[in-house]
Amino acid sequence: MTSQDDMSAMIARVADRHDVPLAVLLAVMASLVRSGVRPNLARLEHLLGRKAREVVALRRRLDQASQDAAVGEARRKAARALESGQFLEVERALAQLELHFFGGMTDLSTMPSDRRIAAGETRSDRAATALLDLTPAACKEAAQRYAEAAAIIGTANLDRSREFALRQGDSLARIGEDFADPAGFEAAIAHFRTLLSRLDNFDDTIAWATAQERLARALAGLAQLTGDDKRLDEALACCRTTLEDLRHDQAPLLWRALKMRFGRIAIPLGDLREDDALLEEAVSCLATALARWSRDGDEVRWLEAEQLISRGRAALGRRTSDLALLERAFNGFNRVAKTVDRTREPLRWAELQDQMGGVLAAMGERYSEPVVLEEAVAAFGAALEERRRERSPQLWAASAASQGLASMQLAARRKDPGMAQQAFMQIAAAVEAMREAGHSADVATLQKKLVLAGSLAEGMRKR
Repeated sequence: MTSQDDMSAMIARVADRHDVPLAVLLAVMASLVRSGVRPNLARLEHLLGRKAREVVALRRRLDQASQDAAVGEARRKAARALESGQFLEVERALAQLELHFFGGMTDLSTMPSDRRIAAGETRSDRAATALLDLTPAACKEAAQRYAEAAAIIGTANLDRSREFALRQGDSLARIGEDFADPAGFEAAIAHFRTLLSRLDNFDDTIAWATAQERLARALAGLAQLTGDDKRLDEALACCRTTLEDLRHDQAPLLWRALKMRFGRIAIPLGDLREDDALLEEAVSCLATALARWSRDGDEVRWLEAEQLISRGRAALGRRTSDLALLERAFNGFNRVAKTVDRTREPLRWAELQDQMGGVLAAMGERYSEPVVLEEAVAAFGAALEERRRERSPQLWAASAASQGLASMQLAARRKDPGMAQQAFMQIAAAVEAMREAGHSADVATLQKKLVLAGSLAEGMRKR
């Protein structure tokens, strides 16, 4: 069970990391309790972190200055309510502001463009406010409000109208992502495909490419829930097709996002399928993105790309026994790890320790000296300091099994049957924990490690 102290520490950590008042996160937590969902601590930290970023974005919009005294006062009222976690009061203040922009008019075609845009933007802020609740109903309400915002703005600002239509799909996808409901992703996929049917990849290249990237994301999300690899192939096809038509100079950030989306999907899929060609394609795709990417411009995303390409190199290096690739992967993970503050992002730090452990274990198989395997065991141990079983059984099981296998390999080198037995039991415990957590696909992966450990143990007994 997760202790109250762990929960309180996690909430305080998220609040400090994003400079968001505790009252806001406690209000989000209250909505989660009403929804009946009970995520593990690691998952909860992820959800709260995203809500905190959304609060910061909404705060920034409410802080915009206005020469209209009534608008300024309404925004300040909404901002005060937001900082105290009173989401209903935020909604009321924004609803009053929206009425101010409409000014009693009901015929959108007769409204001045600037007032239509302001009213639509306010409706979108009401959608963002709805999303601060962690419930499926809030996602549906947000999707409806984004649809209304798109309709209100219409041709007064086509780009903004399209952006809100995209956010409508994003809100539907949240039902799948946050509440493990495939229907949310399916609704989002249908919505994005409808949008794409109205766009031309030559005349509306950027809008079309943006919708394709969102479609790829939703397809990948659905695949993760259902285990349907065909959806992943569809998502990869979306990225490939779009990158054929979209040039870097047309939309650098979107071009980069598509490269990243392709890498996020292709690397784990290539590793799972043992597909060297797909892994090589993913590494090459990310390398072209990094070649045109200044770290100073967006260090957070740059580091994410560095970690992702390192993951691809590690997978390919393990598959091909390429020590040069493994060394590049380790150096990449290490560069990212040096930038991560363990106290502020313990799970991100642990993920990097686990990834470095995996590379070291692969390298250790190819070196006669045991020191590299010893470093791998230590790296997995560091990851397990934060990936505790009560916080996230899935993450704990993954690192525990990897440490167990590295320990088994080390035991074989040292001819230590006691260590081998302990390592075997550790992997078996990890398999059971993963099964109890309901992650059947991951159970199959860990069972392969258990079989390999059993083979090593059998080899030791025959010597």
